Amino acid sequence: MKSILILSYYWPPSGGSGVQRWMYFSKYLKELGYNPIIITVDPKYASYSSIDFSLIKEVENIEVHKTKSFEILKLYSFFKSKNNSKNYPQSYIPNKSIFDKLTSFIRVNFIIPDARVGWNKFAFNKAKEIIIKNNINYLITTGPPHSSHLVGLKIKKKFDINWIVDFRDPWSEIFYTKNQFKFKISKKIDQSLERKVLNSADKIITTVGEKYHEILQNKITEKKNIHGIYNGYDKINFDKIEAIETSYYNIVFCGVLSKNHNYKLFKKVIDKLSPKENNLNMRFSIAGKIDLDVKKLFSSKIITEYKGYLEHNESISLMKSSHLLINFNYIQTEETDMVSGKLIEYVASGSPVINFSNFSEESKSILMNSKKSFNANNNDFDKVYNFINKEYNLWLVGKLKKDLTISLDHLSRENLTKKLVEVIKSI
Repeated sequence: MKSILILSYYWPPSGGSGVQRWMYFSKYLKELGYNPIIITVDPKYASYSSIDFSLIKEVENIEVHKTKSFEILKLYSFFKSKNNSKNYPQSYIPNKSIFDKLTSFIRVNFIIPDARVGWNKFAFNKAKEIIIKNNINYLITTGPPHSSHLVGLKIKKKFDINWIVDFRDPWSEIFYTKNQFKFKISKKIDQSLERKVLNSADKIITTVGEKYHEILQNKITEKKNIHGIYNGYDKINFDKIEAIETSYYNIVFCGVLSKNHNYKLFKKVIDKLSPKENNLNMRFSIAGKIDLDVKKLFSSKIITEYKGYLEHNESISLMKSSHLLINFNYIQTEETDMVSGKLIEYVASGSPVINFSNFSEESKSILMNSKKSFNANNNDFDKVYNFINKEYNLWLVGKLKKDLTISLDHLSRENLTKKLVEVIKSI
């Protein structure tokens, strides 16, 4: 079996979408005859924003090496809440209090490229040991945190190993730094590190295609093929999970929802529908890491059920129990149109999906697999309002049906891992 060393900061029991990409790639690489060897951070030292123990069973037969880490975010967490194991920011940088403003300023300008860079020394030492012991020729690093790629850069220089870099999300274009004050020198250092990684890697993969690839190509001295591989969905597991029938029209959102998301058009539609005032049997079910201020905006007009963070299978069950699924892109980096695994799981549920984004070519290619699903930009108020109103009225008279008629086999985790194998073989 060909061994592949994979550096992934996020690994079960870490929860959230970031961990699932390489968890499933590793699972299916193993089934396809490869031997993935994982280096990750020991959960005792990690700064995880969520925990999902249910994911552990997916990777029980994968070789995993866990290391120590010096976590700067634990200091933030301690001073913020007197508890160094919670309140790690995800998808935003807090900026309300004087303490938040000071720490965000330090984080953006002096902790480059990100606050999990304290793992690098430990990951590099473990990687050296494993490469020498197992004579490994293939390395994959995945980010965020993009500091992990700096470990790969160091390994590449020492061992001249075949190196694949995975950008799950943008690096210098990452959304949560867009509105933060950043010194020019800090930007230059960050961009320089990104260029070194991109130019040194043998292969580059992302979760999207052309638009973001053009951005990356402009940072590379000699043009390279950049491969887009979606996150996908685990069809075998997905098909086993049953929906729970509700006595109300169920609008569902799962994932991270912060003030960085473009939820305002949907909020205007809910304001006009005013389910509470008009006695509509309609609810908004939200699960995941939700900004409480955003949650309050909706709860004044529609019964809003906040289900907290759900384990992955529970989240899928909620999606399948929906009559309408909502997705919001990040405002500051919509131009990269990153496609999440969640959007693919949404489509696989059979419920219609409204994806709120002003740049959506990549997302549209996913939504085309669902007849009723569509993208909505800031000018699509009437389209969204009329669609929800029509769907709700169909549901009232018992005529609303699931609409999954197109095969999604090409988006299964197994078939997408086969695409990854082709990239590995092409080095």
